Amino acid sequence: MSENFVLKIFFVGLLGLVLAFDVFSRYDTEYGDEALAQNGQRYRPLINGCFLPIYLFALLALGLKFIGTESTFKMMLALCFEIFISISLYYILLLPALQFLRRHISARTCAMLWLLPNYLYLMNHDFMKVAHPIFIIHTTRKTVTVLSVVWLIGFCGVFLWNIAQHLIFRRKLLKNAVPVTDSEILDLFQSEIDDLQVYKSKFRLVVSEEAATPLTIGLSRRSTRVVLPQKHYTADELRLIFRHELIHICREDSRSKFFMMFCTAMCWFNPLMWYAMKKSAEDTELCCDESVLLGADDATRYQYANLILNTAGDDRGFTTCLSASLSSMRYRLKSIVKPQKRSTGALVVTVVFFVLCMSNGYVALAYGEQMGSDTVYRGHNLTDFIAHSITVEGGEYDAKTDNVDTMALTQYISSLPTQETTGNYSYSGDGKVVEIRYGGEYGSVFVELHTDYIRVLYTADERDEWRTYHLPQPVDWEYVDFIVPPLPVADVALHDSSGYFDHTLTAKITKYVRHNNEETDVLRDIQLDLYDGPGIYGGTVDYLGGKLKFSTPPVSNVEIFIENWNYTSGYTLTLAPRSEEFEFETPNWPAHYTITASFSDGETVYDTTFQFHIGSADSI
Repeated sequence: MSENFVLKIFFVGLLGLVLAFDVFSRYDTEYGDEALAQNGQRYRPLINGCFLPIYLFALLALGLKFIGTESTFKMMLALCFEIFISISLYYILLLPALQFLRRHISARTCAMLWLLPNYLYLMNHDFMKVAHPIFIIHTTRKTVTVLSVVWLIGFCGVFLWNIAQHLIFRRKLLKNAVPVTDSEILDLFQSEIDDLQVYKSKFRLVVSEEAATPLTIGLSRRSTRVVLPQKHYTADELRLIFRHELIHICREDSRSKFFMMFCTAMCWFNPLMWYAMKKSAEDTELCCDESVLLGADDATRYQYANLILNTAGDDRGFTTCLSASLSSMRYRLKSIVKPQKRSTGALVVTVVFFVLCMSNGYVALAYGEQMGSDTVYRGHNLTDFIAHSITVEGGEYDAKTDNVDTMALTQYISSLPTQETTGNYSYSGDGKVVEIRYGGEYGSVFVELHTDYIRVLYTADERDEWRTYHLPQPVDWEYVDFIVPPLPVADVALHDSSGYFDHTLTAKITKYVRHNNEETDVLRDIQLDLYDGPGIYGGTVDYLGGKLKFSTPPVSNVEIFIENWNYTSGYTLTLAPRSEEFEFETPNWPAHYTITASFSDGETVYDTTFQFHIGSADSI
């Protein structure tokens, strides 16, 4: 489990607990009433419905301004595809569970569940990355382009049509509307505002001949209008109407409807999304009914039910209205007249939020197919890329001193088919990797070769960022390992005379010889510099012994040649290959240590020489 994944679990779990506390804190033990804040609004938004839409539109604008059209297209394709998958799956699973949830948890929590995908914008941050995708959908670049254009046309059509419908309905509704001037009605309205402690109460109360039901229209407090039809209501009815509409305003339910419309536009070709938008509107009204009638007696409940039953309305646009749709009328009236005791649903919110966030990002899109010569090396001559170092499992090859065929590795990478990918991934802790660092006229170029993807970074680019390409054909590690074999590791732990401390170091490979099919290749043969090599210097040599541990079991005897500091005498310890760990005694004087052992990979045998030093203050 990677550190990044643990951090994601912690953050998502913490935010889930915050949401649970928010849900639970709205209720008291007897009625589930929302606690009155001493210096705040009584009813608060369930979840602000503008987080995700604003984030995406802002990212689009900033991308076009600063990183260009092509990069912005790739960024938005990745983000929108990821959100589309998450939203679609989330609502497909939520819809069949809705009937069960309505029976057992509060209407307020049911309404909140529709809005949880608003937090998906958090998934685009670096600390929320997953390591790599689990499911990859393969397609062609042409298909992606065509589908993107079709989707964008549909999104803009649905989004702009709903905006236009809202504005047209608002204009029609308010064109001949007049402010309420009746002092008794205004006093009742202000009384409800004061009781709910509504802040920024800059909205207006008007009467419109176009209104068939009391409703609220507007996405901001300043533009919001509470609209009454030209109909007589009693004072008790007006109190219920005002409380209903003010709760909608306090909870910013018009923005919730805007968010569900935005999600529907994102998934416009999915018929279930249109149905989900309709059901979410029902839960918004059920949520409001529940809050209006908290602690109400039976007479008030029947009066409220009659008020809804006798009101037929039009809820086009991002409006919230008192009336109920025919499909939800029966359930809504039943909930009003015969309320059932339900749990707060705080735990449900936490679990659903956690699953939503933790399951996000595991599906990626891979499209197009170009060879590595075009994507990794950008069509340049391969000889222009001079390999400086190659990092493999166990260590690093120096291309200047080690005898590894760097051009063969470069040619292999250039021959790999690659695909563009979507997604925001850390690509950490996912298995075997070979890293190459190039120099040359294109500056420093870093390449990471993984099993099913490859990453490349050109530091000379204006935006020095990693580009990731999917490999539809997995890497042939047998071939790569033959070109640049993994390096064995020899770790040494030294025990001092105190008996309390161990000093550890990793011995350096100074000679590495491969034997394969009667052919011998010397991959490394260097002299270890005395003070630049691994060792312990400057202290008192009082070690009692050491423990040698290899990364892979040797297939030969292990020999340790211990030589005095002046290279005038020495002796050899021979250890049988019984395990990966070997214990040996150390002298109490400064010495040079040379370890020889053989390791195998199938029919290939590697004779390996390791070295390290243990010096004292006098030997420096």
